[in-house]
Amino acid sequence: MTTSTASPAFQRLEAEGRLTKPALLGPTHVAGRHAFRGEIVLSTEPAVTLEAAFAAADNGEATLSFLAGSLPTYKQLPALRAALGDNVKDGGKYFVYVSDLERASRYQIPLDGVSFYVLPIDDTSVYNELIDFLYLDKMKMKKMDTAEKVDAIADGALKYTQAYEVISYDEGLKRL
Repeated sequence: MTTSTASPAFQRLEAEGRLTKPALLGPTHVAGRHAFRGEIVLSTEPAVTLEAAFAAADNGEATLSFLAGSLPTYKQLPALRAALGDNVKDGGKYFVYVSDLERASRYQIPLDGVSFYVLPIDDTSVYNELIDFLYLDKMKMKKMDTAEKVDAIADGALKYTQAYEVISYDEGLKRL
């Protein structure tokens, strides 16, 4: 799918070639929402990618209202924050699943004024993690197209209010 999205939240990321392997890049079924499902390249040297990424922006905003994806290591969080730049905001719902986090670890990590939920992931997909984490109905999800799935996940994430221990990035490094 090579269709360009009209959403300002995705324009820079798309222009920089960061949005790769898109299963969705464009409007969804929710009025005013644009979304992306694929991978987001954070850096090329070294190669770092936010895998199995989901992102949504609402009402023509220049920032993402929702983002989720997985990183192989916690140490790549600053690369994620740098790549996203002004396309994220305080108050957005950003979920990062990290492979090298202990199973019971669940944190909120502020990076440059933006809070990220940082959660463990092992042998499962971000999609399945989000369905379980946000208490979405798996059977209903199976019948949806890609845009409907992203809408359901984004809506669930935007309603999510659970708070976790807020720690600094450096404190998180010490806990690895």
